Amino acid sequence: MTGTPAKQKYTFTSYVNSSKGINGCEDAADLQSLKPKLLADELEVASAPVYMYPPTSKISDNNKHEAILGLLTVTNFKLSFMAFNPDEQQGAYQENLFLGKNDVTLNNIDVIYQVVDKKKKLLLVPEQKISSRIDALHIICKNFRLLKFSFKSTAKDQGKVIASALARFAYPSRHDLSFAFCYKEHYYNTVKSTVAMFTSQNDWAKELIRCGVEDWRVVTAESLQQNSGLPTHFVIPKCYDIEDFKEHYQSFCDSRSAFWVYGYAGAALVRMGELKPEIQDTTIENITLEIIRKCDPERKAPHIMNLSERLPSIQDIQRGYLKFRQICTPDSPRQFLMQETKYLTFLEKSGWLLYVSLCLSNASEAATQMRQSTSVVLQENNARDLCCVISSLTQIILDPFFRTIDGFQSLIQKEWVALEHPFLDRLGHVFSAESEKESPLLLLFLDCVWQLLQQFPEEFEYSQTYLTTIWDSAFLPIFDTFQFNTEYERFKATLDLKLVLRPVWDWSEQFADKDKVFFTNPFYQKRQEVLSRKSIAIPPNAIRLPGLQKPGSRMTFDPSLFSTQSTVPKDRFLEPRHNISHLEIWEQCYYRWIPILEIKSGGFPQIELFHRLLLNNIGKMQRALETRDFDDLPESGCWTSTTTTNSSSTSTAAAAAATTSSSSGGNQSDDNETVQLRTKSNNTTPTNSPTRLQGLPTITSFFPFSTYTGDSTQLTDILTNSNELIMEGSIMERLSIAQLPD
Repeated sequence: MTGTPAKQKYTFTSYVNSSKGINGCEDAADLQSLKPKLLADELEVASAPVYMYPPTSKISDNNKHEAILGLLTVTNFKLSFMAFNPDEQQGAYQENLFLGKNDVTLNNIDVIYQVVDKKKKLLLVPEQKISSRIDALHIICKNFRLLKFSFKSTAKDQGKVIASALARFAYPSRHDLSFAFCYKEHYYNTVKSTVAMFTSQNDWAKELIRCGVEDWRVVTAESLQQNSGLPTHFVIPKCYDIEDFKEHYQSFCDSRSAFWVYGYAGAALVRMGELKPEIQDTTIENITLEIIRKCDPERKAPHIMNLSERLPSIQDIQRGYLKFRQICTPDSPRQFLMQETKYLTFLEKSGWLLYVSLCLSNASEAATQMRQSTSVVLQENNARDLCCVISSLTQIILDPFFRTIDGFQSLIQKEWVALEHPFLDRLGHVFSAESEKESPLLLLFLDCVWQLLQQFPEEFEYSQTYLTTIWDSAFLPIFDTFQFNTEYERFKATLDLKLVLRPVWDWSEQFADKDKVFFTNPFYQKRQEVLSRKSIAIPPNAIRLPGLQKPGSRMTFDPSLFSTQSTVPKDRFLEPRHNISHLEIWEQCYYRWIPILEIKSGGFPQIELFHRLLLNNIGKMQRALETRDFDDLPESGCWTSTTTTNSSSTSTAAAAAATTSSSSGGNQSDDNETVQLRTKSNNTTPTNSPTRLQGLPTITSFFPFSTYTGDSTQLTDILTNSNELIMEGSIMERLSIAQLPD
């Protein structure tokens, strides 16, 4: 941080030139009259008329019909594109209150290419020469989005104007140059009290009580009375003398001694750093492990998992991420088809699914050990990177609370924010010529959670859209959750630079209620002990129909299995499959910006919408039974089924590929086969598709990140009235039907 006065920090050079329009365009004046929506303290830096092309289209005069004419604007917060002739009817999609549909934050921009002389691509790097004549810009975002803008029909220097502004503002050299530090809009925190922020001793103490832990205690860094570099609050063994701890913790990397994070069946989950490289004597490490053993009720030695040896380095993960992202951001039909023919080969070489598999495997091992009442020590260089991933996954596997929305947010606050994952470095919020510190470990974790969600859909309250939105929000600097390396940096920013703290979990700041509906999973089967929201309960006079009750399983709620001290259920653990053959590609997150892969009127979101409609109708029937008012019952047509005989999912995507290849001279039959590589694993509409509700709105496989252009009345009704989760044992539970006596 610096002491530079604020008025000097946020000075900028304006490149806005409203006098130059598009050559030969009669509507140049009207185009220049477009103005982007600016937030408080947001400043316009540069603007230029451009043509925006679809990401997989080739920029050429032959494809100009695919381009959209509009105004491209760079501010100190975002890159914004406003179409000159927007659709008369704005379709339904996830609408962020801070960003338009074609806006991206500057934090989200990763790589910018200048296209010169039609084909030559040059990397745009700050403080390096920018070409005087730029035909196009290709912008690759950290959330896998590819933006393509053409300046071929504009004034000569318009491309350079935009490129110069991006080079200066999209790659800040200091953190305090981020938009977060100049956005001073008032904020009123509305995050629910059920989300533990772990910013106080009380939050950690409650977690100790919830897990039934007695041999550990909460310590505050301030109590050590020295500049320790430790987290604000953390948990150490009670038998660890505080003077001995003060003497020992400095021997570990980043002062990360053994910190308790979770307890299960008497076992402790502990994160511990490695000794500093210059310390060869392992005495202090052995003393620490012995103290952990003393905290075990049976005095058993802990199971030690050295993640530095078991898992890839953060540099390997970053390289795998870049290779995988290259597969997901083809910039031309030719590149798309070339990658499709060798898609599985490229996917294997990236190693991304291998890293997901390894993380799930290690988390499953840790969970198994804890179920056997054996404490687990996760050891890593500084215990702030892969420890976050494995520790979080272990708790999700064991504890159903962390599979709820409030629990998941509390988990990230505990494992990632409070214990100080270096978000600033790993997500690349500040530009550095050396990229060795960057690594998308948060994305790797979210992908692992998505795999668990696919395998156990009834166990998770949150949806894949919720997980995707978290990844997008990591690059929204208005919220501080994913912006800092340490709690001390966050504290100094609020004290010295008057940063306004806004947790990302206050979703009402970003989304309207109609968009937050997508965060809940309609397949979630609510349990009796999880009472976070309104649910539909069984009336006392309801009678279950025989033969429809699901046989008992390890997932069934059984109070006798509860510990007398811990409130964590012991029969709700998951047993995930972690081999690569059992894993899938997170299509919504990685493919949503590739229109050619979009399945029209199909895919998982269509199935999800079907279940939301059922929940909507069940809710109406439940209320009618309770109030004896049957006027609001669903129309009979809503339950009428129709049968389709042909799948439209793969054929639609294949037809799109064939159309693209025909314009580029490709082979149509080969195109159909290659597109199927990405769609066949998640093709949810078989050849003889099941019956579906008549009149159900048809959406696409990337909804709500794609536009729904139909009549939104019925769609809105389904989405807004399907948010009541049906609790296990309810009158309309999916596995039973209640019959009321007359």
